[in-house]
Amino acid sequence: MKHTCPYCGEKTFSPLQKALCGGMSSSGKNCPSCGGRCVNGKLSLLVNSLLRGAALIMILYTYFTYTSVSQIFWFGVVPLLIAFAAGFLFDMFFGKLIEAIKRE
Repeated sequence: MKHTCPYCGEKTFSPLQKALCGGMSSSGKNCPSCGGRCVNGKLSLLVNSLLRGAALIMILYTYFTYTSVSQIFWFGVVPLLIAFAAGFLFDMFFGKLIEAIKRE
């Protein structure tokens, strides 16, 4: 399963390469075919923001309500790891690549 480059229209990005392209504020990855820089689009930005915002709320709630170290781990650290993993998987398989705005 390859993803389409927004510059040349060829399917050149594997899911792992697509996930590692980064967000809209990053410089992106070069297309192996045409050399254009590609990043994940606005939907990726929205989903990752919502996931990490929910994880932040869980961390703050856990910090102020739980006292046990194991409770803080399970309700504070684990949701953060899940948010990062879910965001990475979303970037791998959903959304589309767009042209990078940032030039370096």
